Amino acid sequence: MTRRPKEVKGNATVTANIRWRVCHSFTKQHFEAARYFANCAASMENEFQKADLKDEIGKSQHRAYVVGAVVAATMAMETCINEIYLNACDKNRQKLNGLDEQKMALLAEWWPHLERHVKILLKYQHALLLVGKSALLKGENPYQDADNLVYLRNTLTHYKPEWDDAKIHVEIRGRLEGKFDVNPLAPGAYLWFPEQCLGSGCAKWAVGAAEDFVRAFCKHLGIPERI
Repeated sequence: MTRRPKEVKGNATVTANIRWRVCHSFTKQHFEAARYFANCAASMENEFQKADLKDEIGKSQHRAYVVGAVVAATMAMETCINEIYLNACDKNRQKLNGLDEQKMALLAEWWPHLERHVKILLKYQHALLLVGKSALLKGENPYQDADNLVYLRNTLTHYKPEWDDAKIHVEIRGRLEGKFDVNPLAPGAYLWFPEQCLGSGCAKWAVGAAEDFVRAFCKHLGIPERI
């Protein structure tokens, strides 16, 4: 809140209270963080391959960068769709250039119902359907990789130690194997997840999956790109 003098007729002045409203966007920052973590993981792999694979502290730092990239990329996707709905609530024509008032009103109307009880990708699908667009095809990319990314993030966030032949190991390997190079710091590791899975290849794939999905969504919705 600032106080600014306002001139009126004559020599008298009055002071008006002016309130500045600021709304911060995190989408681009989350994407930048994800790219940073992925690059750091790749740099560490290059250093390690010339040094000692037994450096456990360094390997833990490397794992942190990979997990950070996965989590930040998923955060970027969720933040992005939340911001789009809230832009509609604010009738922000600049951010939603391409949508008319009726479409923005529909997004704003449904936002309270979708905010807390609908999963990330379904928020995107609902937005498309609300404005009369077709939903993205679940069995194809970029939706499929985005769904796999969310699954990986959830597996890491809600991780439960399980035997290597348990369902979680089988499913996550089935979803992700072949999509990226395995972790070079875990040569011949017995467990595909997390040892072979969590390398810079996975980190870069996570960033790309999130970016491709958001770009495709914005193009399909008909609004400016968010990345």
